Amino acid sequence: MYRASLLHRFKSLIKTSRCQIRYLRIHEYQAQDLLAKYGLPVPRGRIATSPAEVANYLDEIGGRGVIKSQVLAGGRSSGTFSNGFNGGVHIASSSDEGRHFSSKMLGQRLFTEQTPPEGLPVDKVYVVEHLNIGHDFNLTITTDRSSGCPMLIMSHGGSTSIEELAAKDSNATVKVPLDYAEGVTEETILTLCERFALDQEQLTPIVRSLFTFFKECDATHAAINPLISDSESGFLVCAGSRVSIDDAASKRQSQIFSLRDKSQEMAVEIEAEKHGLVYIQLEGNIGCLVNGAGLAMATNDAVAVYGGSCANFLDGGGQATKETMVKAFELILSDTRVNTILVNIYGGITRCDMIAESIIAAAHSFHDIPIVVRLQGTNSAAGQQLIAESGLNLFAEDEFGNAVKKAIELAASIPTPEGAVSEAMVGSRGSSKIKSTSTSQRSFRSFSSSCPQHMSNTIQHAQPNIRRGMATTTADYASRPTHPSTISNLNIGQNIKVIYQGFTGKAATSNAIATLAYGTHIIGGVSPSITSSSPHPNPSLSHLPVFPTLRTALASLPSKPHATAVLVPALHAAAAILEAIEAEIPLIVSVAEHVPLHDMFRVQAALRTQSASRLVGPNCPGIIAPLAKCRIGIMPHLQYHAGCVGIVSKSGTLSYEAVGATTKAGLGQSLCIGVGGDMLPGTSLREGLEALLRDEGTKGIVLLGEIGGEAELEAAAFLQEWKRDVVRMGGKRKPVVGMITGKTAPRGKVMGHAGAVAGGFPTAYDKIRALEAAGVTIAVHPGEIGNLMRALLEKEGLFPMKGEE
Repeated sequence: MYRASLLHRFKSLIKTSRCQIRYLRIHEYQAQDLLAKYGLPVPRGRIATSPAEVANYLDEIGGRGVIKSQVLAGGRSSGTFSNGFNGGVHIASSSDEGRHFSSKMLGQRLFTEQTPPEGLPVDKVYVVEHLNIGHDFNLTITTDRSSGCPMLIMSHGGSTSIEELAAKDSNATVKVPLDYAEGVTEETILTLCERFALDQEQLTPIVRSLFTFFKECDATHAAINPLISDSESGFLVCAGSRVSIDDAASKRQSQIFSLRDKSQEMAVEIEAEKHGLVYIQLEGNIGCLVNGAGLAMATNDAVAVYGGSCANFLDGGGQATKETMVKAFELILSDTRVNTILVNIYGGITRCDMIAESIIAAAHSFHDIPIVVRLQGTNSAAGQQLIAESGLNLFAEDEFGNAVKKAIELAASIPTPEGAVSEAMVGSRGSSKIKSTSTSQRSFRSFSSSCPQHMSNTIQHAQPNIRRGMATTTADYASRPTHPSTISNLNIGQNIKVIYQGFTGKAATSNAIATLAYGTHIIGGVSPSITSSSPHPNPSLSHLPVFPTLRTALASLPSKPHATAVLVPALHAAAAILEAIEAEIPLIVSVAEHVPLHDMFRVQAALRTQSASRLVGPNCPGIIAPLAKCRIGIMPHLQYHAGCVGIVSKSGTLSYEAVGATTKAGLGQSLCIGVGGDMLPGTSLREGLEALLRDEGTKGIVLLGEIGGEAELEAAAFLQEWKRDVVRMGGKRKPVVGMITGKTAPRGKVMGHAGAVAGGFPTAYDKIRALEAAGVTIAVHPGEIGNLMRALLEKEGLFPMKGEE
């Protein structure tokens, strides 16, 4: 009964919210200017910040035009302003009417279904010439996770989202996957022209120019909505547009990123970003500080299921200095509703005793707030002891569930001050710094309050195919970019020979020393900074050669490497991966953060052309086989113990928690694959699952997913088929314990990394239902995983294994 009620409890806690900036959205007038530079036909228009400017421009274009509020949210036409004026878009028949409309819009806050509860400020309007609409369309190029390539989508009915149109009429929408190098073909153009009765000569330059813009500007989404045919002239015109740019490409798209409008963002999120933290405002009274997006979402979910409510999502990443902790606590306590803090950190590379020292040093400034601390990982016992003996208002808890319950207990015992609010939602919007004086007096609580956000009351039933309702011209186009025969490359063992790319870099050097000591067979590395082969400059690695290129390494080494560890900066990761694909290295593991999406389009295209290499990444913790002492990546290897449980996960820290739980249950690990949470992963959750199902040393499997994408649905569908085959052949099924995080994530948010986006289909609940239908046992929180798995293995007669009774 308890588990059956979980979905209902979570459902009541989901809130809607605006999107955190993890990709750049620009205003419509800015998008139109960019599209015009790429030769797309846009109507005459000008930005205005006063009613007088609106009236003057309307006089220039004949007195008739459209006045559009400029906010980074949809639903403007049906929105309402703070002064009661209705509609964020109006047609003005004269300059006087334009002056009147704009006077009601400028300087006000606009409220729509997609804005935060306090609305968004309107300090400019876009004035465009009025067009005579004959027919209208939606033309979009966006990122398609399943095919690993850009997807062109076109439909009837502009000014309506593609998803809404597809739900109403499956024949209204056409989807065409685009080859990244080839772009828009003549065949694609002809398909669109025939379907929508459009002139090929007019449509061709529009579609091709939109793709050129998408590609050259590192767009994640580019929509012309509406694309209209003028009823008088018959010409196609891009009457409106919406554009998003990949934030990982900000360095090479600096001119576009200079257009960022911070007045449309929360000041607390901007402040967090400056310090390398990811902060998202929620609605509760328990502040959370966690490292890793997956673990942070799991923590928020667990607080909800035990009856509490989190005030925030805060991913501290790998930072654990006193300065970082102080800043994190300041951000959390800027919300005056917070009366308790829960710190849940996994210490991998950074030891838990060092993390504890940083927490204690920071907590001296916040002695009036109780802080529950759970540290797991390297030196966790020492860290927890330091917390327990600190003499401060700190509470050390080892167990995941107990830490959550303790935080809820403390929060319930402390009354929230009447009128306690968070200015992050209203007063400081657009401000670049937090007001702070004495931290001991908590006078830095300078962000004001938000009213309760709307609940999401729609939970859809899971379907194996998210792309339902859309006609696709090439339905069987590369549903998975990587050749299926390379899945076996994931089953690493004792004889795997590993080479490093970026070998002489600080991170790679440190990683290689630890990996070598662990027992992995490293045979050399590559560094483009050298011109000829030489020994590694570090004394601990001086017996290993360094080569300028992979090609040189392969020609010089006595045997070919089975795998490469790519430890290079994000902007160089794609080049290194492509070099490894060209060299036909069987297993490529990349651990770079924030690899630009368009770099991965090129990588995915290359993977589709070969059948030798398998990529894990580009942003992942890696892969490890504890029995073989083989590690490729950054997994904290000392926490792993040889055993019988395989783990496949989108989240690094969450997989480490699963490692701890299965070790504590006496099971250990066989093979652990961290596929990462990227939008375009080299290896999917389904492929990692298949590798574990085929691995003879794996008796049970832990599958860890999260919001965003449909990988979990694909894994569930594959598992169902696999189990049917096993039963038919009389074999034993491997039990699977699963967990999906992000059930309480606010709709529309990007939770820590690019792939984890809350809202839309499939939801976390859709994924849970699909996995349960495939026979997966769902854990509430990571602390349950070990005992659940042991019970299932014992039930199937798979544990203890022979010789261990």
